[in-house]
Amino acid sequence: MKKTIFTLLYIMLSANILAQTASIKGHVLDKLTDEHLPGVTVYIEGTKHATMTDETGHFTLSGIATGPYKLVAQYIGYSTLKQEVTINKGTNNVTLYISPESQQLEEIAITASLRALNRKMSPVVVNQLTTKTFETTNSTTLSQGLNYMPGLRVETNCQNCGTQEVRINGLEGQYSQILIDGQPVFTSLSRMYGLEQLPTNMIEEVEIVRGGGSVLFGANAIGGVINIITKEPEKNSYQAKYNLSLIDGKSADNTLSLNTSFIDRSKASGISLFANMRNRNPWDANNDGFSEIGKNRASSLGFRAFNKPSLRDKITLEYHYISEYRRGGDNMDRPPHEAMIAETTDYRIHSGGIGYSRFSEDNKKKLTVNASIQRTGRDSYYGGGYDPNGYGNTSELAATGTVRYEINTDKLLFMPAKFTVGFTQEYTNLHDTIHSRNIKQIINVSSLYAQNEWRNDLLSFIIGVRADKHSKLDHINIVPRSSIRYKLNENTNLRASYSMGYRAPEIIASDLDIPVIGGTATITVLGEDLKREYSNAVNGGFDFSFFNEKIYSYFLLEGFYNKINRVFILEETGEDAAGNTIMTRKNGDGAYVYGLNLETTIQPTDWLELQGGFTWQKSKYTKPISWSSESYVPPVKKMLRSPDTYGFISATATPDKRYSLSLSSVYTGSMLTPHFAGAEGVTKDETVKTKNFLDMTLKLSYYFNINSTNKIELNGGIQNIFNQIQKDYDKGPNRDSEYIYGPSLPRTFFIGLKINSL
Repeated sequence: MKKTIFTLLYIMLSANILAQTASIKGHVLDKLTDEHLPGVTVYIEGTKHATMTDETGHFTLSGIATGPYKLVAQYIGYSTLKQEVTINKGTNNVTLYISPESQQLEEIAITASLRALNRKMSPVVVNQLTTKTFETTNSTTLSQGLNYMPGLRVETNCQNCGTQEVRINGLEGQYSQILIDGQPVFTSLSRMYGLEQLPTNMIEEVEIVRGGGSVLFGANAIGGVINIITKEPEKNSYQAKYNLSLIDGKSADNTLSLNTSFIDRSKASGISLFANMRNRNPWDANNDGFSEIGKNRASSLGFRAFNKPSLRDKITLEYHYISEYRRGGDNMDRPPHEAMIAETTDYRIHSGGIGYSRFSEDNKKKLTVNASIQRTGRDSYYGGGYDPNGYGNTSELAATGTVRYEINTDKLLFMPAKFTVGFTQEYTNLHDTIHSRNIKQIINVSSLYAQNEWRNDLLSFIIGVRADKHSKLDHINIVPRSSIRYKLNENTNLRASYSMGYRAPEIIASDLDIPVIGGTATITVLGEDLKREYSNAVNGGFDFSFFNEKIYSYFLLEGFYNKINRVFILEETGEDAAGNTIMTRKNGDGAYVYGLNLETTIQPTDWLELQGGFTWQKSKYTKPISWSSESYVPPVKKMLRSPDTYGFISATATPDKRYSLSLSSVYTGSMLTPHFAGAEGVTKDETVKTKNFLDMTLKLSYYFNINSTNKIELNGGIQNIFNQIQKDYDKGPNRDSEYIYGPSLPRTFFIGLKINSL
């Protein structure tokens, strides 16, 4: 009898509780197009109730107590919506309209502090290179797109093999860290041509941080960080794209890219796949029989997948394979040793990673575990004069593991904070044999770091410290970094940061390139008793935004100063027994780089957007250095191949949804570049001052729908409209292959076709 009474009381109590709870059913739409949006995060502020919209843009939240709440909808590329709702008994129906962000300023950035937050609130300025920029500038590779980022400049360093590097704030490529999905597997061998090897159709976006600013990145992130984020599936979709470029109107460059993604109805798992094929013919600028742009045959494929076992757990898996053959010089249809000059590489790159993340029940704690591995193989030939001994082989294995734990607190001492602690283990095994060189380099770097970020609407600042044990150095390296943002008023933020960094004495990407100068190979070696170099850097500036119903504008002015001690320099030190020129890396006295970055975005109407960036900088050694062994060549104090001014500007007009017009240009100022003797008419080494260049691109696009689910785009245009290129390329078999500067392409005509799902 008692059992029956208790059972009845339990049923009555449960019924009463259920009577006081309710559910919300609704859908999320794009405010401009009324299109349903899948994958939107919807939650009730201050509670544990959270979900995501399904592939039809609908969602359901159940078991909610009645009363007033604030319903929040978040989606990348859209403004966060907070809508007041009153929950009554039963089922409540709502419709949420979210507005697309017209400017990248508002987009979510994660690189600076591994936190998803609005750029305006980040203590470190984070720039984002999106697929929109790749499309409007007709950039088929990462290297082309990076030119349209403030403070960045991509340069080509060899007219035979076409190796490229990106400079941030005037510093050479080795002073910056390149990540793939947050992992440092972009190592020396893959970095040589990696900026051109990575196709844009595998990239969702690229996040760029100028300067150090955070201990979450490696100690070599002095110039900045480039984080390449691969595509993750958001909905069932496909895209096929073909681009034909005619370099100088005669050398064809064909690119075909394919993308598709699949995701289940619950948004709990999905996969995104890509493939890319490229075939580029060589280009000879001066009809001397030697290429200025080499032959390139490349293909790549890969995928990125995720699975969410629960609302708080996520597993990701990524893999890509890149195969590339490039050849520069002469006699392209003959084996390399039957050419007067040949620089040839045949790459095979396997790269993959797995990650796991888990949020606590209150969403205030997060555990992240990542592991990545990359295997790179390269067969190569670098030589001149029909040298049968110019063949070489290089292999590199890189592995990285990271464990990170984050704690968000409502108040730590005086304001909300996020504390992050982590450990990273990096391992690389490099083996390179070519000519007289046999390199075996194994590097282990163990890093422990801790960082705290305080943040509210008015103020945010980061303090952190990183401890590195590098196997090439005897002592533990302590690296402190900090940054701060202060909201001066509703439209203005002030920022400043400090970072310390170092570089260990090791073989780097540029050392694995063997340029042929004067008909002989040039080999870089490490000098005896080479010590680490270290640096201290400060950045500071302000940003200002203004918007009303008619216009939106954003301006940023940022100053930077970097002092490098025991700076690494290269000096020509003679020849080896085989007659190869030897360049030795030594410690110089010091160097300093300082300057200003200006960036702006202006949108006077909904259909027109203007963006630009300009850098003025100085980079000098504290004591002059000699780049040539010839006594008549005076030492230089100014860093070579480093212009004082460079920048970009782009304008995109879409007066109608069917049409788009884009005009973009890249400016490169005058600089000093070394020029070795040996080519026809070049009898002595000299330091050359180059001229200014303005590389302008025009692109026209037309869109139309095939049906309700598929769309076609036709496009065409001209790159480097005014053919602003170097006019004094070396001629003949004894040319200096590194004497190259200015835009990477001459005037180039292109047409394209894209078919994709809506």
